[in-house]
Amino acid sequence: MSAIRRILIALLIVEAFSLVRVAAAPAKQVVILSWDGAPDWVVDRLLKEGKLPNVARLAKQGVSADYSTPAYPSITACGHAAIWTGAYGDVNGIVGNEVPLLPRSAHTLLENRSGFNSASLLAEPIWETAVKAGRRVALLSATQSFPPDPTLKRLRDAKADTSKFRSFSGFESSIQGSRVITRQDWRPAEDWSPLPPHKGTPLETVTKVGEQTFYLLIYDDPKDPKDGYDTLLICAGGKYGSQAAATLLKPASPADNITHWSPPLRVTKGDLFGYVYFRLFALPPDGKRLILYQRAVNSVRGASTKQEREEYLTAYGGFYDSNFGAYSEGKFGKTLWQGGDGTAESAILELVRLDVEFLKRGTAYALKRWKPDLLLHYAPMTDGAGHTWMGVLDPDSPRYQPEIAKKIMPFYEKVFQLQDEWLGVTLDSVGKEGVVCLVSDHGMAGTGKSFAPNGVLKKAGLLDTDAQGNTDLAKTKICAPNFGGMFLNVNGTDWKGGIVSPQEREGVLQKATQALLSAIDPETGQHPVTAVFRPTETVGMGMGGLAGGDLYFSLAPGYNQGDDADPNLVKPDLSPIGGGDHGFLPSLRKMQAICYMSGEGLKSGVTVGGVRQIDIAPTLCRLLGIPAPANAKGHCIGEALK
Repeated sequence: MSAIRRILIALLIVEAFSLVRVAAAPAKQVVILSWDGAPDWVVDRLLKEGKLPNVARLAKQGVSADYSTPAYPSITACGHAAIWTGAYGDVNGIVGNEVPLLPRSAHTLLENRSGFNSASLLAEPIWETAVKAGRRVALLSATQSFPPDPTLKRLRDAKADTSKFRSFSGFESSIQGSRVITRQDWRPAEDWSPLPPHKGTPLETVTKVGEQTFYLLIYDDPKDPKDGYDTLLICAGGKYGSQAAATLLKPASPADNITHWSPPLRVTKGDLFGYVYFRLFALPPDGKRLILYQRAVNSVRGASTKQEREEYLTAYGGFYDSNFGAYSEGKFGKTLWQGGDGTAESAILELVRLDVEFLKRGTAYALKRWKPDLLLHYAPMTDGAGHTWMGVLDPDSPRYQPEIAKKIMPFYEKVFQLQDEWLGVTLDSVGKEGVVCLVSDHGMAGTGKSFAPNGVLKKAGLLDTDAQGNTDLAKTKICAPNFGGMFLNVNGTDWKGGIVSPQEREGVLQKATQALLSAIDPETGQHPVTAVFRPTETVGMGMGGLAGGDLYFSLAPGYNQGDDADPNLVKPDLSPIGGGDHGFLPSLRKMQAICYMSGEGLKSGVTVGGVRQIDIAPTLCRLLGIPAPANAKGHCIGEALK
């Protein structure tokens, strides 16, 4: 036998042994947690300051990426789709939080649907790969997982066992939005049967949640030493003075616990059900500055039985409701930038704390109840906080204010710390035989102005609008469509009703490029657009594809993209502290996301440098002992593996 032949045989034996070793001892379980809008630059700082003990534990036990490069545009639907499929939007079809309807020949440029819809995903996600390989999967919240029908059809077509697949989603199943009930909503009480013992004049109001009506009463309880209004009575279905059929709440300032919330009160809407919670943040003796919060209610739906949904949502407690919108509007009192004392910020943190408590319960229940080989879950609170506060927190933001930033930063940090508690519970539940992977979809940067690309195109004669200000496709050659972000689409004849012929296309692209690069902020003289890219000339970020753009652009720091064709090409943000935004070039430091993983098959205490979001699914599939998703373009992070 020749030496070369012996070497080849030896190599084959080594390779075969390696394959057997990987396949014989896959991780018992893989859990993926996503913190929406968690910037790597913020998490790095909090880690250095010792403020994220469970992320630190995850890093010490396993592998840390210096950063994770997101999709482009760096927004929620795109980032998560890249993580799930191992491919960017040019392959998986998710080019924005909204995506165009395809094929182009059957739809106009402006027809679109949600980029979170499962039907929008054109590539195989990791959960389908896992079920096809015989693994049990539980999706507690994952973009592009609802409705479940497209997934179930593909699994059946592949002869996979669909009983191994369970999914739940609450975003599409709203029963009732949140409400802040204030003094103006109340009137003197009438027709209670009977009124509870009281002093003075009780006040009442009514709120309907789904199909249930709740009658609310505030009064001065004689047994309470406090003089004036001091008690809230909540009755479902009627005005009953009997406290046996009611919920009693006392006012309490925002706290670092959830003990002041009402018990869960079941509500329905058709075949949906959920739980509403009330929280009495303020009830002064005169009742004038009353703040009563009624939490939003969402049910859950997906690939699961009615009984499974009932049991899961009961154990879970409720879908998320971190209401940064109501907070920004001052409904919890003056914000810090409005001269408040931090009470409003403490209130929004209490809402986040309740959300996190539900995440802990739901995750622990699902791991114990279904024992999935693959579980995915998602938390949006860091994204909401970033959009609200980053304009004033980011030192590079045009709205950065050091004194206000110093006051708000502890509250922003606390949102991360609360989510870190959820991570800790998950690590404890999974144990050393499983793998826990913590990711985010994009980073966050402070902005203070919006830039209107369609306004630029209209000024250049490339776009026209109708009487209502909407894009008139019969007269528009190119536009920033009402889906995606950071790109333009030519209204070519490949689209239904398109007007630009193939021969005209290059001229339109050149004229649009010049118009974007020539645009100027009249206040500063700065060019909001710093660069323009063609998908055919730029690779590695997911530009182009069937659903993507024809011309991409990058904005200068401090600007975000506006949606209309306003002749005022640059407008200041309405908020005095600006805002947080993303969508920008994924190579920018502040757009970079996070990726940490630890568990069976992974090295310990290792940093692997920068990774791409499309490398995450192939790596986790390798650990689980299954193939990479069918359309994956990323690679296994080899230096992370033992």
